[in-house]
Amino acid sequence: METSLNEAKKEYRRLQREIHLAPLLCEKHLREEIEAFGVRFQDRKRYKALKRKFWWHRKVHPKHIPIGSAPTEWAGQQTPLVSVIVPNYGHAAYLRERIDCILNQTFQNFELIILDDCSPDNSREVIMAYKDHPRVSHIVFNEENAGNTFLQWEKGVALAKGKYIWIAESDDYADESFLESTMAMFYLHEDCVMVRTGSYQVNEKDRVLLRDWDEWKEDESIHYYRGEDYIRHNMLHFNFIYNASMVVFRKDVFQRIDKSYQRLRIAGDMQCWIEMLREGPICELRRKLNYFRQHQNKVGASSNAANRGIIDQIKVLAYAIGNVRMSPFRRMMVRGEQYDFSIRWFRTEREPGVKEDCDRALSDDLRATRWDYRWYKLVSLFDFLPFIPSKKNDKYN
Repeated sequence: METSLNEAKKEYRRLQREIHLAPLLCEKHLREEIEAFGVRFQDRKRYKALKRKFWWHRKVHPKHIPIGSAPTEWAGQQTPLVSVIVPNYGHAAYLRERIDCILNQTFQNFELIILDDCSPDNSREVIMAYKDHPRVSHIVFNEENAGNTFLQWEKGVALAKGKYIWIAESDDYADESFLESTMAMFYLHEDCVMVRTGSYQVNEKDRVLLRDWDEWKEDESIHYYRGEDYIRHNMLHFNFIYNASMVVFRKDVFQRIDKSYQRLRIAGDMQCWIEMLREGPICELRRKLNYFRQHQNKVGASSNAANRGIIDQIKVLAYAIGNVRMSPFRRMMVRGEQYDFSIRWFRTEREPGVKEDCDRALSDDLRATRWDYRWYKLVSLFDFLPFIPSKKNDKYN
């Protein structure tokens, strides 16, 4: 009897989660599962609770998308709807897994564009194995190394025919429902400029690491934010959209933004997301559908790149506080926290010239002073959460 009760509770919790994801699932199948729960467990209290929850969620989200198919309203629209861009450099070891996970997506209304930036390994051989696949629309090999992944982004978007863009980094991979889930979010919130999911971090052997950069619980919920609110609460301390493979965005918005982010070799993506978020809202799906690979052959893996990345981040923060509406006191806190972080980072750093460049960026670009630092330390001492960039409100966490 106790085992049956535990099974009923477990099944009840699973159906509750599925009801919350009702826009992503087949409505008919979900209703049948709820009826099967009532017949199998004879638990009228939980059965009625599931029916009420399903009815209410159906009322809030009247649009449902069956698994494995595009919405009927999209059937007559442009094909492909999504352009998947794979910019590759030296990732032949992971490239086949990357391309296969894209081609096996449950949502199939997409084209695949593969770019190679003159890789020194056998990437060309791996890529050419897919040249006759019907989903592959473009394969481009650079004759010379561009040395800038953001220029590859620009080249891929110029070739894209889709309304939406997925920059699928060549060393990452994704769940097969990634496109289906993100497209469902765009279907429910057509005004969004981008949809963000979560990421597992994995090593070279696909083993999931313990570190977690998604500062929320994976409860499969859907959250909708105004773009500038998301910047103020999630982008002023840490690049919350830390991996391009975890987002899908609108092509027209990307083409409108300023291209100055391409000059930043390490933190250019952070400025790109901030500029796009200034154009409209973002939808956050709290499911980990992306796998962000960590390995020694990554851009930014060396200590020198990490040091230069801090300087780039200072420049991005300077751009953000100069272009996003926020109170003078919040600007002071952003400057103070970055000043404090730079002091701690370079306390043991001995690389010549880098600390001087950082100090110059703090004073000239961010206009951070010792007074900003002192005010930040004072506010941190009293733990005054709304004004500390790294301590986000629960509303946005």
